Amino acid sequence: MATRPENQELFEYGIHTESSDIRAHVCVLNKVLYVFQTRMGVEAIERENPVLKDASQDGVNGRTAEGWLVRTEWIGGLRRLRFSSWPDWGLFNEKLSTSDKGSLAVGCVIAAMKEGRFPFWIDAAEDDRENVQRSGTDILVFCKKKVQVKCDYRGGDRPLGTGNLFLQKAERNPLRRR
Repeated sequence: MATRPENQELFEYGIHTESSDIRAHVCVLNKVLYVFQTRMGVEAIERENPVLKDASQDGVNGRTAEGWLVRTEWIGGLRRLRFSSWPDWGLFNEKLSTSDKGSLAVGCVIAAMKEGRFPFWIDAAEDDRENVQRSGTDILVFCKKKVQVKCDYRGGDRPLGTGNLFLQKAERNPLRRR
């Protein structure tokens, strides 16, 4: 009995289709979070026209994603958060599923946020209402931001990383993992 070939079509799903405000790429080899406004990543792609590269998952035939290799210096306002003190770096290994690596990356970003080390681009304004000023408030901060986290295992600055971030364009999910 012949087996049907697996559908290897990729679906548009990446930085240019998401609704995030901020992206955090957790680069494991460097133990660095690369944080930038999503629109700055899209602008870098449009301006620099970087090469597209395929990605794959263990246990899956064919490619499972396609993305742009974007040099870190191309992304305006990019912040490097060196976070070698995070205790769970040792839990990462390349054989983990994409879901497990993603969960660890989210945990890393949350830890950085809880320590007050994660950068946020915010809207702020001086409040000129007299009653607010008298109560000791000068500035009102508005920060309702959506953060997309990516495990970019080998990404980030050289010599440990590739010198690029992988900004996804399309994917397929044959193992049905998130």
